[in-house]
Amino acid sequence: MSDNKDTAKYRRYGLALYYLLQIVKKTLKIKIVNNENIDTKTDNYVFAFWHNKLLGPTLCLRSIEKKAVLASPSKDGELISVPLEKLGFEIIRGSSDKNSVSSLLTLLKHLKKGYNIGTPVDGPKGPIYEVKPGLLYLAQKGKKFIVPTGTAYSNCWIFNKAWDKFQFPKPFSKMVFLIGNPIEIPKNAIIEDYCDILKNELNRLDKEAEKYI
Repeated sequence: MSDNKDTAKYRRYGLALYYLLQIVKKTLKIKIVNNENIDTKTDNYVFAFWHNKLLGPTLCLRSIEKKAVLASPSKDGELISVPLEKLGFEIIRGSSDKNSVSSLLTLLKHLKKGYNIGTPVDGPKGPIYEVKPGLLYLAQKGKKFIVPTGTAYSNCWIFNKAWDKFQFPKPFSKMVFLIGNPIEIPKNAIIEDYCDILKNELNRLDKEAEKYI
C-alpha cells in the first residue's frame, strides 16, 4: 500500500517538474546543431547521452514521431517518466542493473517497429560518465546506428548531491544540443572497445557544444 502511495507522490512531483520545465523552456534560447547524416524520417536510431544531460535530448528530440526511452522502475523513474510521457515519449520500464535482458528484448522489439530509442548510457545509478554496454548491444542486435549527442548550458543548476550531478538550465540561459556522427557496431565487434569509443565521443560532443555558448 505504501508503495502505491509513494508512486502516486512521485508522479505528482513528476507533473510539477513537467510544468516547471515548460515554463523554463519558454525562456531558453535553444540551438540545435543537426547532423546531415541523420534522418529520422527514413530510418531510426539509438540516441546516446549522459544522465546529467537528460534534458537536452528530452527537449530537442521531441519532434521525432516515434520515440521511446528506458526508465527505471524506481521512484526516481516515476519522477522523470511523467514529463517524458507528456512530451510524447513512450516509456519502457526497465533497468540496466535489474532485469536487463528483459529490458533489452523489449527495446529491441520497439527498435524493429521503427522507434528511435534514447537512454542515458551511464544510468540509472552510475558510475557517472561510464558507458554501460546495454545500448551498444541493442544497436548491434538491431543493426542500427548509435548517435552520440552533446548538451551544454550557459547557466545551470548542478545538483551536487545526486550521483550524476544532474544539470538543469536556469531561466533565460542558452542551451546547445549537438548531434554527432552515427556509430555502427559491427556484428563481431568487441563491445567493451565501443564503450570506450562512445564515452570519448560523448565527452567530446559536450565540450564541442560548449563552444557554441
